[in-house]
Amino acid sequence: MDTKALFTLSYGLFVVSAEQNGKINGMINNTLMQATCVPPRACLTLSKGGLTHDMVLATEKFSASVLCKGVDFALFKHFGFQSGREHEKFGGQYPFALDAQGLPYLTQMSCARFSCRVVQSIDLGSHTWFLADVLDAAMLENAPPVTYADYHKDIKPKPAAPAPAKTGLRRWRCKICGYIYEGESLPEDFICPLCKHGAADFEEL
Repeated sequence: MDTKALFTLSYGLFVVSAEQNGKINGMINNTLMQATCVPPRACLTLSKGGLTHDMVLATEKFSASVLCKGVDFALFKHFGFQSGREHEKFGGQYPFALDAQGLPYLTQMSCARFSCRVVQSIDLGSHTWFLADVLDAAMLENAPPVTYADYHKDIKPKPAAPAPAKTGLRRWRCKICGYIYEGESLPEDFICPLCKHGAADFEEL
């Protein structure tokens, strides 16, 4: 199966955020979408490997900042290529504010924000699907939202020519962030240490 076909499903890109016991955290996401208009509801899918997932599952609330065109790759690295278990995602680098639920949202590089309360969740194996009421929403910047297709075409750096592999080893490159894995074979359960995508998003060089 050619997983590149999935990149043509051009969703938006978001920073999904949560708060638990005074800690705030956020992660890059591309699976937030409107579920219904009346009442306003959204659905969200989060990987179980992320701290934000655990916080949303425990607190049943989340916010989402809709990223706008002009956002740079550094933001994706900050919120997507490191874990909130070891790093503080919200600090001085990216200005933010708190909504009425005490959830952080970006005040720059975001064209809109949503504050949501989970009403149902479904275990999908590697991910959890959340259905949520939209409690509040606001426009922030007069700029169009960036899409997943924009990320792959214009934002993600083009991979440099890889160095030769060690003798007897094969190489696979992550199609999301460019990380290169070397070995005799790529394990089926391998997770990219940078962007946390699985083996299906790697291509052999």
